[in-house]
Amino acid sequence: MSRNLTRRDFLTTTGLALGALGVGGRVAHAQGPTKGGSTLITAQTTEATGLDPQLVPALSRSRRSPLTYNQLVRFEPDMTPVPELAESWQISPDGLTWTFKLRQGVKFHDGQEFTSADVKFSFDRLLEKSQSGKSDFSAVDKVEPVGKYGVKFVTKEPFAALVAALGGFWGFIVSEAGVKKYGDLNKNALGTGPFILEDWKVEQQMVFKRNPNYWKKGVPHVDELIVRVIPDEANIVAALRTGQIHHGFIEDNKNYNLLKDEKSLTGYRSSRLGYDYLNISANRGPLKDVRVRQAISWAVDRSQVMRVATAGFGRLTAPCTAPMKQWQLPEEQWMKYYKPDVDKAKKLMAEAGQASGFTVKCMVIPTFPTMVSGAPVIAAQLKRIGINMEIENVEYAVWIKRWQAHDFDMTMNSTPGYADPDVAFFRALHSTKGQNWNSWSVPAVDALLEEGRRTMDQKKRKEIYDRLQLAILENVPHLWLYSADLIDFTQTTVKGFRQHPTALLYGLEGAAIEKA
Repeated sequence: MSRNLTRRDFLTTTGLALGALGVGGRVAHAQGPTKGGSTLITAQTTEATGLDPQLVPALSRSRRSPLTYNQLVRFEPDMTPVPELAESWQISPDGLTWTFKLRQGVKFHDGQEFTSADVKFSFDRLLEKSQSGKSDFSAVDKVEPVGKYGVKFVTKEPFAALVAALGGFWGFIVSEAGVKKYGDLNKNALGTGPFILEDWKVEQQMVFKRNPNYWKKGVPHVDELIVRVIPDEANIVAALRTGQIHHGFIEDNKNYNLLKDEKSLTGYRSSRLGYDYLNISANRGPLKDVRVRQAISWAVDRSQVMRVATAGFGRLTAPCTAPMKQWQLPEEQWMKYYKPDVDKAKKLMAEAGQASGFTVKCMVIPTFPTMVSGAPVIAAQLKRIGINMEIENVEYAVWIKRWQAHDFDMTMNSTPGYADPDVAFFRALHSTKGQNWNSWSVPAVDALLEEGRRTMDQKKRKEIYDRLQLAILENVPHLWLYSADLIDFTQTTVKGFRQHPTALLYGLEGAAIEKA
């Protein structure tokens, strides 16, 4: 770390050496037929609970954020980091200062120029106001402009995951003028992204128009984008079949079988970066005892949950999922924790003084099909060891509030996933410096999280996160259930759409409708 890193050095250091795109090079623009006068209609089951990319910790929000906002760094579908609003970056010899050269000539939707002041404002706001987002950047001490088109992130200690955090859930750059104008960005959007929000009828649809001044030349290819909310996915299936919509994001994976042979449709299926899981509050009643949480883990047959919840279109996963290729544990190391053992579970319950069992409540969001179908399977499995899991259906916005307040015994959950294990685990699991959704404390896990964050050497980081994943599986903060496949369908006339492992809608930027 005695010099500015080359791109290969940097990617090797941070464990991101997955592709051959240059950090200081040109962004790979989506190529496709450019047709004027076109409207692309997409649909999904879930409405956004708000649009503010810094204050709303919901997958439904983050899925829409790339339509109107950009990040300094973005991850390609193969999880290679590429420059977006930053053209290039360098790391100081001591690993504490990251200096980003910003793209010039970029305009916000209101015509104001994007500068280093907007980057500083965005991250100052995030660190001050975002209950969830600030944890991804807790190692950042300050953000300082370097002239009009440069910015430096000064960290309290070496922070190997900074680029992954910038390209993640909370890295979108907002406009200071937009925040001043609207107060927050929950009902409005003012970014530098490919589309401009024109109208929003809540629980019906959002209408976006093409950003005519978008800094990526040649995209978007469509003049208008309509994002419809259709709560019953059967109606999305029907709308795809009849051509009423161009794209559908499929959340109930059994619908893949209903659509895969339709000649008028193109199906997309790939591994998801995120996963479904079962949050457990480790500070409530019997759940405080690690032996009870271990018993729950041994009682749950994840394969059966996955078969029911995803119609088999998914995979069991270690804490680091399949698209996190360079961080994965060998399968034999984690799979042994996923083979149900009811006798072992009963023994652990007895050791914890809970042989007669107990009752817990588990929150489920009704508009998330995998939660709705998976929860009863888990409930039936836990009954075998005397645990009565009562399923509590909770509307999405209420669920968000209760989850943030740690107001639950257990809850079904889902995440878009993260490119780096630091942003995947630190915010979620560190007992004092993270959000600690599971209200637990395991000092050995905290120590590994801190060591992994400040270690810049890729080989050493891999060893740390191998140990961390095994410690997590032993101590059971929550249950990694499975990673459902990512499934989309488009009309065959739609060209240039690309899935993204996070399930965020980056792929609509380059989508085009081919005229007959």
